[in-house]
Amino acid sequence: MIELKQELKLAPHLILTPQLKLILKVYQLSTVELNELIVKEAQSNPFLEIEYKDLPQDISSEKNSQEILDIEEFLSKAYLLREDATYGEEDEFSWEKILRSQETLFDHLIWQIRMKDFSEFERKVAEFIVSNLDEKGYLTLTIEEISKEFNISVEKVEKIRRKIMFLDPVGVASRDVKECLCVQLEFMEYPPDSLPYLLIQKHFEELDKGIDYFSQTYGYKKEDLEEAFNIIKRLDPFPARNYFDVSSVYIEPDLLFYKEDSEWKVEVLKDKIIKVRLNPNYERLLNTLKKYKLEKKEKKFLKEKFKDAQLLLKALDSRYTSLYKVGKAILDYQVEFLEKGYKYLKPMTLKVIAETTGLHESTISRIVNSKYVQTPLGLFPLKFFFSTGYKKEGEEVVSAKVVKEYIKELISKEDPKKPLSDSAICKVLKEKYGIDIARRTVAKYREELGIPSSRERKKL
Repeated sequence: MIELKQELKLAPHLILTPQLKLILKVYQLSTVELNELIVKEAQSNPFLEIEYKDLPQDISSEKNSQEILDIEEFLSKAYLLREDATYGEEDEFSWEKILRSQETLFDHLIWQIRMKDFSEFERKVAEFIVSNLDEKGYLTLTIEEISKEFNISVEKVEKIRRKIMFLDPVGVASRDVKECLCVQLEFMEYPPDSLPYLLIQKHFEELDKGIDYFSQTYGYKKEDLEEAFNIIKRLDPFPARNYFDVSSVYIEPDLLFYKEDSEWKVEVLKDKIIKVRLNPNYERLLNTLKKYKLEKKEKKFLKEKFKDAQLLLKALDSRYTSLYKVGKAILDYQVEFLEKGYKYLKPMTLKVIAETTGLHESTISRIVNSKYVQTPLGLFPLKFFFSTGYKKEGEEVVSAKVVKEYIKELISKEDPKKPLSDSAICKVLKEKYGIDIARRTVAKYREELGIPSSRERKKL
């Protein structure tokens, strides 16, 4: 029989304090994300004050703050501190939110479909078709699949799809490039027997051979071919390109590696981060709370916000200190790369930097995440400097990134008629550089570099 009883047991547990949680969050944010966090916190916390660089230096922060907020007036309107007060942008109307919204290809096509003379059922089929387009604007399903989905004839589906193909952008919902370009020519009122149409319809795979080839092989006049090729060049093979939403990525370097008086130095670029400090007026207010008759929840609000402000400032200091330690360790380890070039990049792991800085590997992983360093060789993500290594003949170890560079170099110098196979590259790396590497690893690195196989390179 199972016996139920209560007993006390001591066991160690890791508890993440609010301060530790905030530090871990601040560590892994990029410069842009950190600036957003600082602005958001400053908007909701009266104890935080953002330093603006364009303020005259002769104006003290106390005078500047006094112009914005008078303490006595603040205390007379203590209701602003109550828990039901809202801070931030949640309920604010913003024209920017409306102006920044971008119309998608789907929305643009649906609007046009609803303006066309489709029946209710045809509209459903048309909406199904445009919801199955890829980022280039091509149809990802077959006509037969759509036919089975709605239990209608292939001819009916094709009739609806053809109407969609002549919407804006013209050529959308095509099955391939050839059909897309032909539709655009048809829209421009070029007949099927016109030269541009014939070149795409019958000789699409040969277009890259040029005007002379078509003139000599098929007997077309060069003047007509030049005109036809100019027309084809104006066509868009990817009709959805202007509607494919690609968010802009803004990169701000967090560190700077530079050489001064023959010595390499590292600098944390704090000027890229919005400066924030404690508001002296609110800080003084906290020390004189006894003078004013405030409710308990108002006093509690002030104390909690003051504590939150202190935690954020400590987290920022910790970020700068740790970032400098990691940056200095990376610089010392990779100084040869900065002085001699790419082929001198050393293999480096989180463990190596952890042993140098005294920080945990997981902490270093958070610090290097989304961080960039400006060097004389260009802008690099900190993760770039971390890679595994391969032993060369002797004791020397070479980085995996350097191996990729060797592979790229060998392929760029190969005979196009006899491209190097992955096995051949393995052999050259062994004989020329003393690097023993497996064929499957060469294939993996080649694919990561975006280089096709030897068979495909030969065709190209």
